Amino acid sequence: MENGKYTVNRDNIYVGKVVRTDRIYRHEGNAVFFHSKFGQLETGNWLSYRSMLFVPNEKKFSNDLLYQSPSYPILNITDDETCLNLGEKSVVIKEACNLALLLEYFGYDKILNFEDILRIRKNFFNGKFAMDNCELFGYKETKPEDLTYYKNGIEITDPRELKGVITQERKSQQAGHRSFTGVSEGILPREYWDVLNEMGDNDFMHAIEWHEKINAFAPHKQEGPIKKLAKI
Repeated sequence: MENGKYTVNRDNIYVGKVVRTDRIYRHEGNAVFFHSKFGQLETGNWLSYRSMLFVPNEKKFSNDLLYQSPSYPILNITDDETCLNLGEKSVVIKEACNLALLLEYFGYDKILNFEDILRIRKNFFNGKFAMDNCELFGYKETKPEDLTYYKNGIEITDPRELKGVITQERKSQQAGHRSFTGVSEGILPREYWDVLNEMGDNDFMHAIEWHEKINAFAPHKQEGPIKKLAKI
């Protein structure tokens, strides 16, 4: 997009990963490979640049809804032959996920503007939304007191020792190391669980530990000079 003066259809809004890769190929295996199914396009080794909220344009390339960025090919949305013929160090969008069901569930109108997109980015991609609403996606958070703890292969049963271990586990979860278990079919597709967690912001400790950006949507320096869209 050139500026923030736009409207988009809720059903056309996607999120995906902007990556640089030297190889694009068709996944021919029977098993699901990460997020790829049989016949879909996948990348070889890739370098992650950022997450992007976008709508496909008339050529089925990306229109960034937050920044004035280039229009990138979108794997499994853009024409397959176009993607397969890309050269070395190509920048593409992979793992594109349509957000229509999520947005409809939370009451977003059919036609959305820039201010709506800013709210979507802030509310759903803050790095905590999926975990704080895990039941919607068929997950349950595992509390420290729900776990069984062992020391030297023997279950800890002494109340005082157990209390200390649970306290340490609770501190670890409060620092961001939370644990979840799939328990049922969710109200919303489980795909959203992975997407919101993987493409949302990172807390400070995670960013330091894994050398990732806190702002998951901030453009990468190798994309060149890219400006934020201006508010209307």
